[in-house]
Amino acid sequence: MPTIETLEGLLKHELKDLYSAETQIIEALPKMIEAAFNDDLKKALQQHLTVTKKQKQRLDDIQKLLGEEKTKPENKGFFANLFSSNEGEEHCKAMEGLIKEGNRLLGEDMSPEVMDAAIIAAAQKIEHYEISSYGTARAFALQLQLSKVADLLQQTLNEEYEADDLLTELALSDVNLEAELTGEDENDIVLEEKEQPAKKQAPKKAAKKSAAPKKAKAAAKKSNKSKAARGNKK
Repeated sequence: MPTIETLEGLLKHELKDLYSAETQIIEALPKMIEAAFNDDLKKALQQHLTVTKKQKQRLDDIQKLLGEEKTKPENKGFFANLFSSNEGEEHCKAMEGLIKEGNRLLGEDMSPEVMDAAIIAAAQKIEHYEISSYGTARAFALQLQLSKVADLLQQTLNEEYEADDLLTELALSDVNLEAELTGEDENDIVLEEKEQPAKKQAPKKAAKKSAAPKKAKAAAKKSNKSKAARGNKK
């Protein structure tokens, strides 16, 4: 990578990084959409996929304003280029990490309601990275008095804020509640199983009465008879 010696060079580097990030997001969003259970969440992610494709095109327009050719995949040799994506000259490792983390979540064993909450969490991490990056690039453009570039970056920044706000609204109004209730339902089932009364045991058979008292009574009667007989003899 060539040495970056000016703020304009740093801006161009930031824009190439964003181009890579948008490309990775476009590739990752369909998997999130497929995994989402909530209809409103699916719709929001689908809409953002459409917006993201426009944002990538907007970055191409900005490159032209800066006198740059359309971003092309980095030349790494014939076989490498066979498998290259359309990310451009730079590869955004930060976005790669965020998407990998999101994909790990998608691979976890979760209820559909909890999965929706996990998808929103992963998507908002991506949104926050984009908000930070686009905000920084816009600040550079303003400092360089590149007003048209700054305006285009502001359009994307506004879209990212809107997407983040929508995800927050979905989480607070519906998705997180559904995830919580799912957990409570499972706990209730476990408690019900624990609280079920134990099966009644069959009554034990009454123990046989001891023969000892009968023998004692018989002996007492015999003794009384003997005493009476002796008394009669007298």
